[in-house]
Amino acid sequence: MEIKDEEYVFPTEVMELLQERDEEELEHEQKIALEKLTRHVQIDHLDTLEELSTELSEVADLKDKHIYKILEVLPEHESTVRAIFSKERVKLDDSEIEDILEITRSVDVE
Repeated sequence: MEIKDEEYVFPTEVMELLQERDEEELEHEQKIALEKLTRHVQIDHLDTLEELSTELSEVADLKDKHIYKILEVLPEHESTVRAIFSKERVKLDDSEIEDILEITRSVDVE
């Protein structure tokens, strides 16, 4: 399979798209994805996600793929941020990690 275009989307958007489809139309993998998203999506307001994305984009070394992963996980601890970047070539300094945590901790996920 050839990838023709790549676009990052928030998990909430994927969940909404899958929920709009009739369950019989969903492939097995899509059903599994929907089940996982239903259990794990922490922020379901796109406005909030876009606002957080804008804030995170101001952190120096973050690319879109990093921002979307951070918003998927919503880390609360330095070790979680470091785990997200463990396989990346990006090396965040302590102040950048603290900036990320300040942004993600500001979210009320209830």
